[in-house]
Amino acid sequence: MPIFLICIIVFVIWFRVKIKKANKETNIQNAQYWEREEQANFARKKDITNLEYLTVDDNELMLKTPANDEEADLIQQLKDCSHRKMLNLSAYSNTDLKEKYGVVNLEELSNCDQNYLYFIRALSNWGRYLYEHDDPDRAQKVMELSLRIGSDISHVYTILAQIYLQQGKEEKVDELIAKAASSDMALKDSLIRKLKLLKLES
Repeated sequence: MPIFLICIIVFVIWFRVKIKKANKETNIQNAQYWEREEQANFARKKDITNLEYLTVDDNELMLKTPANDEEADLIQQLKDCSHRKMLNLSAYSNTDLKEKYGVVNLEELSNCDQNYLYFIRALSNWGRYLYEHDDPDRAQKVMELSLRIGSDISHVYTILAQIYLQQGKEEKVDELIAKAASSDMALKDSLIRKLKLLKLES
């Protein structure tokens, strides 16, 4: 039998063994997940009144009397969001939350997490508006607030980088790059490339 054909046969056998092993591991993981999910559905209700809910003072939002309808709409969105109960629960799955706080609290916790996501989106839009309307000082404070409360929106990073570079603070851009690199952002590699490019072009 030719060596080439033997190699093909060996490869096919090896490949089938790997596929079988992978399928077995997937089945085990699925079984473990559903067992954990079932147990989580019977977890006891915990007190969630003392969780670290996000609170933001109106002064931190750098608001002022709106100059036009666009600004008025952005400010209203911020106010609506900032006065709701907010929690950043991005690190937890629904199963995690049910295990930790009980299935009864899942809906309320999910609402708090959704409110947080709405808020950081509104906050980043407000910061971008300020930057695009020649108000970099307030834009900087708003975007820095966004990062402090855990925002992973890419234009928060890029607008801050542009502000820092205009101020001659390249070291602050390096801090943004390091922060992005240590995050769990889905598109962090693309963001890091953008930040490095902004630095090179400055």
